[in-house]
Amino acid sequence: MVVKALSKIKNRSGFTLLELVIVSALLLVLSGGVVAGMGQRDRRALANASLQLQAELREVQRRATTEGRRVGVTFEPQHNRYRVVSFAPQRSSPNVYIRNRVNIEFVSTGTLVFNPRGTPSAGFRIILEKNGNTQHLTVSVSGGRVLVHDINQVHY
Repeated sequence: MVVKALSKIKNRSGFTLLELVIVSALLLVLSGGVVAGMGQRDRRALANASLQLQAELREVQRRATTEGRRVGVTFEPQHNRYRVVSFAPQRSSPNVYIRNRVNIEFVSTGTLVFNPRGTPSAGFRIILEKNGNTQHLTVSVSGGRVLVHDINQVHY
């Protein structure tokens, strides 16, 4: 009897429908987790890029006040980069590229300039984008505050 059962198992070829359904369900669940993780990674890369840019803008603002001269940031959205520029004497730093494939989508004007008191010459808005996720950086004229807004939380 046992020999008959073993011979039936050995002669069987292929998989049963139940086995195939279980394996495909497991693959579906695992792939769903991977796709969800990719969205988180994009949002994290976008948040890191906006925090990096926010820190750079605050550093430029600090330099303007401590050095007592105008210091600015020139944006080149078409090349996805920006550069810090000092006025009087005219100096510019090397280009800084936005990392992690985050794109600069919109810049109010080409150059944001902070005067020696640390206030910007004009209000400024930068939009960063990565795979449909968007964040705004806003520099306000009054006080020169540099703010980061997640587009999903801001309603205009």
